[in-house]
Amino acid sequence: MKIREVMRPGPLTIAATESLGAAQRMMARSHVRHLPVIDKDTLVGLLSERDVLAARARAGADEDWWAQPVGSVMSMPVHTASPEDSLTEVAGRMAANKLGAMPIVELGKLLGIATVSDVLDAEVREAMAPAPIRVAIAADAMTPWPYTVDPDVLLGDAVAKMFNHHIRHLPVVDSRSNIVGMLSERDVRTAVGDPMQYVEMRGPVRLRVKDVMTRPVVAVPFDRPLVEIARAFADHQIGALPIVDKFGALIGIVSYVDTLRMLAR
Repeated sequence: MKIREVMRPGPLTIAATESLGAAQRMMARSHVRHLPVIDKDTLVGLLSERDVLAARARAGADEDWWAQPVGSVMSMPVHTASPEDSLTEVAGRMAANKLGAMPIVELGKLLGIATVSDVLDAEVREAMAPAPIRVAIAADAMTPWPYTVDPDVLLGDAVAKMFNHHIRHLPVVDSRSNIVGMLSERDVRTAVGDPMQYVEMRGPVRLRVKDVMTRPVVAVPFDRPLVEIARAFADHQIGALPIVDKFGALIGIVSYVDTLRMLAR
């Protein structure tokens, strides 16, 4: 399958000179998380919801953060794909670079955009074609024995753990090791802005993990087919899922990046 069969043609774009406020309103109104950035009809960057949140966090108490030009915070250079690139190739590149979306360009012209959800959904459909000899399962892609955190731990301490171990998701477990939530970098940014600044400030706000975490969280059995997990990522736009054994004990975590890598093989 070619990526042209998966991409969303004629994507919304925004000029590099437009404000972050305009970009945020466009994203919210159209329910998209990525905007290709155009300067004189040339693709010059990609603005993600994550870029907007980071800019807002860096601005601190500055109420005029929204007036910043898109070009000052967009991600660049931009990873792009040709419409004739294979789905598997694009999935592998997105996994390797941890990309949430990739513009599709031909002869310098922006044709469309493919998001992680689009690619995962297409990979699922391909994987459900005539069955392979062995079906990949959650255990094949997961990171075993992940770091965890207690719901009553101070948020600053949890964020420090995430930075120290270079991870974006922490399963939250209670005193009986039951999974009660998931803490993601996105949760932290939504609650307090830039995670690193929050750790450094250690200000008067004493938020705890349970105040910020995503819940409820559905744990995935270790033998669940990987195509079903890919479908969950595509449908719910989540970043990671906890993996449990047949007794319900946490044994791993699988991210959309892990899933892309496995399906791209």
